[in-house]
Amino acid sequence: MEKAASRGHAGGPFRLLKYFIISGFLVIAVVTLLLGAFLYTRMVDTLRTAATNYGHLLAENLNYNIYNGFYGPLKARKTAMDLRQWEQFGALDSLVKDTTYGLKIQCIKIMDRDGRISYSTEYGLIGRYESSLGPVQEAMNGKQTTLIRHEEDVPNWWSRKWLADTYYPLREGTGHYWMLGNIYGVIQISQDMSDQYRSVQSSVLVIVVVAAGLMGLLFVMLSLIVRRGEKILVDRAAQQKRLEEQLQQSEKLASLGQMVATIAHEIRNPLGIIRSSAEVLVKKSNPDPARITKLSGVIVEEASRLSAILTDFLDFARPRVPRVAAIDVRDVLSRVRNNLDQALQERAITWVERNTNGETPFVLGDADLLYQAFLNIAMNAFEAMERDGTFTVTIEPEDEAVRVGFADSGPGIKEEHIPKVFTPFFTTNQMGTGLGLSVVHNIITAHHGELSVESIQGQGATFHVFLPKGDGARDTDNA
Repeated sequence: MEKAASRGHAGGPFRLLKYFIISGFLVIAVVTLLLGAFLYTRMVDTLRTAATNYGHLLAENLNYNIYNGFYGPLKARKTAMDLRQWEQFGALDSLVKDTTYGLKIQCIKIMDRDGRISYSTEYGLIGRYESSLGPVQEAMNGKQTTLIRHEEDVPNWWSRKWLADTYYPLREGTGHYWMLGNIYGVIQISQDMSDQYRSVQSSVLVIVVVAAGLMGLLFVMLSLIVRRGEKILVDRAAQQKRLEEQLQQSEKLASLGQMVATIAHEIRNPLGIIRSSAEVLVKKSNPDPARITKLSGVIVEEASRLSAILTDFLDFARPRVPRVAAIDVRDVLSRVRNNLDQALQERAITWVERNTNGETPFVLGDADLLYQAFLNIAMNAFEAMERDGTFTVTIEPEDEAVRVGFADSGPGIKEEHIPKVFTPFFTTNQMGTGLGLSVVHNIITAHHGELSVESIQGQGATFHVFLPKGDGARDTDNA
């Protein structure tokens, strides 16, 4: 369990790094896909431009050869062009095939103004009408067009055949300005672009695969680094915990040694006084009654002092677990005041209690333990004031807590002593054990509360106790 907790704690610093790695991986993947799409689009555009330029160049060459080698001589002999005659068809077919020999041309068609196919390298199309009349009409109007298409009947996208169809107007030659001659037909050149498209697709696919591989490698390396870092942190956390346990053990042993020395010192003096008093009583054969009374009082006083010292040590060494319930903090303070009533009269100390809010100050706590804590604070304040002082108790409910303030009119605490007042065995009173406020601190901490002190030397000290607010708070006016 401790190892799992350490692992969860150690993984905390790397959690944000993991998010960055995963987010970065996703961002790089998206960017790579977008880059692949961009490159594919640019390469396809370049391929289309090349196909358009090549188709136009080939169409111009065919237009020139067809007019000079076939249509021009027929026109010069005033013979009508009729490709149904085998002689004319064979001459045109030979001219077209000789011109396109060795080129990747899927099909060449020649259409009249009505879109009827007069000639085609695929003989079965002759006599049919072209399905795409739009580009044919544009070519009849003098506009050359290139369209990219693919075969729709092939289910595999990778195996589709891509074709570039170029529609070009066939013109009569007029000297050096033959390109401005009359249009007598349309030639369609279908180029097979499948190899070029597959080359583009392969290039983009390689780029994406390489990028994905690099991303995967980077992700694995970063994951290994993070895991290595987590392992190092776990090991260091375990080592630090062992060192903390050793330090706590050393502190416990040191506190135990100091406690034993303090016990020996504190008990030895009262025992010495009790022993000497008892010896006096034993040696007196006919003691004076007044003397006996005085020595007996000394023995009782020192025995009470021993009992108080042992009680402080037991409270510090064996702290009780609070039995929490909703209690009215004023009942606990009333019990403390009644117990200290005689001390208040003897020292002429005025007890002032203030409730700054109309709510009944219910807290979650153990009445007996809180009584002990408040009693220790009050007695510590009484010893500081000695006589003719004012002890003010303030009850102030806050958001989720109740603050109980204890202010005295004593000499206050030196600034350098304030951080040490809750430290075990620290005391400025020669007759004290230095455990009273430490016991108070332990009790308040066990209640999940807070204990603090503020003081200005010469103006008294104020202890603030914050306790969790209990259920049942109500307005005293309505009670």
